[in-house]
Amino acid sequence: MTSARDDGRESDGRASEAAARRVNTISRFLAVRDVASLTADALERAVGQRRADLLILLGSGSLSTAERAAEAYRSGLAERLMIAGGIGHSTAHLVSAVKASGEYAGVETAGRSEAEILADVARLHAGVEPGDVLLETESTNCGNNATCALEVLNERGLRPETIVLMQDPTMQRRSGASFEEAWRDGAARARFIRHAAFVPEVEAAGGALRFTAACERDAARSWELARFFSLLMGEIPRLHDDEHGYGPRGRGFIGHVDVPEEVLEAHRALLPLLGGHVRP
Repeated sequence: MTSARDDGRESDGRASEAAARRVNTISRFLAVRDVASLTADALERAVGQRRADLLILLGSGSLSTAERAAEAYRSGLAERLMIAGGIGHSTAHLVSAVKASGEYAGVETAGRSEAEILADVARLHAGVEPGDVLLETESTNCGNNATCALEVLNERGLRPETIVLMQDPTMQRRSGASFEEAWRDGAARARFIRHAAFVPEVEAAGGALRFTAACERDAARSWELARFFSLLMGEIPRLHDDEHGYGPRGRGFIGHVDVPEEVLEAHRALLPLLGGHVRP
């Protein structure tokens, strides 16, 4: 006979499994990948050319994203590399990640922009020479990442037509929308190839959630679980094109983004469990 305690454990387990499925539905939507991998073959299949004009790495606390971007540039995937990011809400998290790492613990972080710190990560990880990197050090959020990056390129007379864009996986889709909105007119128009360095997923374990083994190393170097939930849950209201969002019917920071109903439903269902984590 099944005891009441056993029934409770089974119920908790089913609820955790349902929560994991919903978290992963949202995460897969946000961690968009326009190319299957950061290779010349994948780029050629997607856009008809084996090398992009520019790879832009956006500032965040994700060391794994920075490493994959540096590796892609060093492999010849893009002619130029830009790192964009001033001092913003992710800077403290990046500094903590750098100090906690073994290989980057000696990188100077005090008073430095995310772009400057990540340039050192790229140098140490993949041998990217500082002189090879265009730095944008003034932006503080996804929106002015795009406008400030465009200003840096304009100052140098550069007009890239194909751009690989890499950001923290939870912000990959919104960053792409921000760049497309800021660069949609005139000579600045470009084709963006969005690529999340990894797709974070969770699983149920003992009635709680944890990162899956497949992404655990990358995810753990990017966020604590509570921060991951905060970023994940905060993105959907921003992307949803209504009076509360960042789209044309809201603040107008980005163009319209189609958010699938299954993603909206997953977000609604998770609010009672994870709503307290939502980043304001």
